[in-house]
Amino acid sequence: MAKKNLRVGIPGNADDLIKLAEAIDVKNTALGDASPVKSVKAIANLGAKVAVGKTKNNLAKQLAKDAEKATQDRELALGQGGQLREETVRYWVTAVRDVLLGINKGNEQALGDWGFTVNTSAPAKKNPPTPPA
Repeated sequence: MAKKNLRVGIPGNADDLIKLAEAIDVKNTALGDASPVKSVKAIANLGAKVAVGKTKNNLAKQLAKDAEKATQDRELALGQGGQLREETVRYWVTAVRDVLLGINKGNEQALGDWGFTVNTSAPAKKNPPTPPA
């Protein structure tokens, strides 16, 4: 008979690795001194390390959910992405800019006093000439 290629993989996914390690720890503990893996260096520490890994994995999942929610809330408050929506930071900043541009026509650098970055190197847009009627 020909030998089969055999692979016994180690999960790359944290949840699956934790599940496998818990099963190994349970089996090793149940067998006690009869366990064939008792000679693995510091195997008695596996359960404690799995517990830390599981706790941190659950925390990481919760923080990822919290971060996603915080990002959504931030985007809504700031008015980032998509159309300009009323009562968002972007709406008010845009309105302030537009009012100040109207008040400071010809002296747009004054908007710098309000914290705006005024780029004077950009060429002004020219209106095309109106054809005679």
